[in-house]
Amino acid sequence: MIQLPPDEAAIEPGLAHTWHLSFLDAPTEPVRRRPASYNQTVHLGAAWSAHTANRQAGFAIACSFDLPGPVHLPALEGALLHLAHRHEVLRTRCRPTPWGISVHVHEQQDTRLEHIETRHLASLAATRGHLHQLLRRVNPVTGPLVAMGAVVRANSTTVHIVYDHLVADVLSAPITVADLTRAYEDLIQGRQPAPTPASSFWDFAHAERAYNRTLHAHDERLDHWRDFTARSAEPLPAFPLDLGVRPGHPYPSANRTHHLLPDRTTHHVESACRASGGTLLAGLLAATATATAVRDEGGPDTYRALMPLNRRGPDRYAHSIGWFVNAVPIEIPAPRQATLATLIAGACKGYEAGRGQADVHSTRALQLLGHTNDTTTDHHPLAFFSYLDFRTASGSEHPSTRTARVHLWSPASNANFFWFHRNHTGLRLNTLHADTPRAQRTVDSLIQGITRTLRAFAGESGLG
Repeated sequence: MIQLPPDEAAIEPGLAHTWHLSFLDAPTEPVRRRPASYNQTVHLGAAWSAHTANRQAGFAIACSFDLPGPVHLPALEGALLHLAHRHEVLRTRCRPTPWGISVHVHEQQDTRLEHIETRHLASLAATRGHLHQLLRRVNPVTGPLVAMGAVVRANSTTVHIVYDHLVADVLSAPITVADLTRAYEDLIQGRQPAPTPASSFWDFAHAERAYNRTLHAHDERLDHWRDFTARSAEPLPAFPLDLGVRPGHPYPSANRTHHLLPDRTTHHVESACRASGGTLLAGLLAATATATAVRDEGGPDTYRALMPLNRRGPDRYAHSIGWFVNAVPIEIPAPRQATLATLIAGACKGYEAGRGQADVHSTRALQLLGHTNDTTTDHHPLAFFSYLDFRTASGSEHPSTRTARVHLWSPASNANFFWFHRNHTGLRLNTLHADTPRAQRTVDSLIQGITRTLRAFAGESGLG
């Protein structure tokens, strides 16, 4: 799997279909109301603010994969509906109220797949437009939260599943591709897909809230967050380099993917990091801190960022779709005359300190420490660092995920998002930042510095 901007999607022309999920107005059972998770509460607050201000906002995640051969459309539609039956969070509906947004979950038997339209797409620009239309269709306030599409050709079909971030994270993408492909393969062979539901995201969200309710303002479990916020004028870490933005003022997003290293060089970097007592993740943190902090960019000697951690675990929720992420604060030192071993050791220590906050949700921590819950963080120059290895993610065991794509879309953001990701062809970096000339220059220069540092780690040039 690769993480690509929607504008870089290469989808051959064909006959496009669009679907979304609908729910019975008179349900067979009472609709269950669910308390939103911490992530969802912040997301809904930002979406509601944008909606009432008549401003476009949101964050959508699309996964895309190809089915070989002539498509069996009824089987594909059956597989799409099976996906919603298997993952309870996809049967969510949000309803605006005078006090905000209420979250409801519908039963399997009350969920329908609704075909919206069919139209012929004759060019690459048209197929990319189809993908963009799906990404813009989802909306946590007005709905739907899930949109589905396919571009059908004589000998292949490209399938798109788009989620509002409310119901999915990036690691939901390989799970989606594997589940859909398995269900489709079963149906075209005359078998019914296994009816076993995946473990529900809502159970995870309930357990997460229960744990965080045990925290209090002077809790020692908040010490890392307390120290982290005390070292900054702002509770959340700002990107340390100039992006040419004014805080609080939204800018259109620039979304790009950069191929940093081929697979062989990535293995060399990983080996060098392990020889110095770390992992490839530690090397990426060290390289980013070095390039951000003390090379030619003029930043501080410590890289500070929020880092998302996957909370699924290896067992119960490993194959569940949802937003199983908590962002933890990390601080990575980058002393000027450091050896590789020193950099790796500092990165490992900074990462482990952040990982120790995995159970403490960032929203709850900041509330208890007296910081206002600001739902407009996307309009501040936040520093965000992520690393995923798509070779080992849940769902990667199915061959269909090897060539699948995941696309992230947001209309505006002042934050600087770095999504490093590895697959069988090497290491890439997907960036999302404000579309300003200064941000373009800063990010380009930073990426060049990160790449040089990684190659130096691999022994391809001198470190210095």
